[in-house]
Amino acid sequence: MSGHTFDIVSKSRTEVVVVHHDEGHHYTFSVTKNGAGKRVLSDSTQTVASTTAKHPPEWYSASARAFATTVAHRAHAID
Repeated sequence: MSGHTFDIVSKSRTEVVVVHHDEGHHYTFSVTKNGAGKRVLSDSTQTVASTTAKHPPEWYSASARAFATTVAHRAHAID
């Protein structure tokens, strides 16, 4: 597997949770409205770090956000 492979834990109209496949870090992204009224992923992320991971969760956070954004778009959770 690639070092940046993620799996969907859950997705809804209000939240997307993904996990890094190899490292086990969980990332939760909430859906919120921006100033223009569009539904977007929140700037803040709730992260649960795996105790057995080689790298800290910050190492993968940008890739986790990109994956979660794709998941949220496909689920019509964000605009």
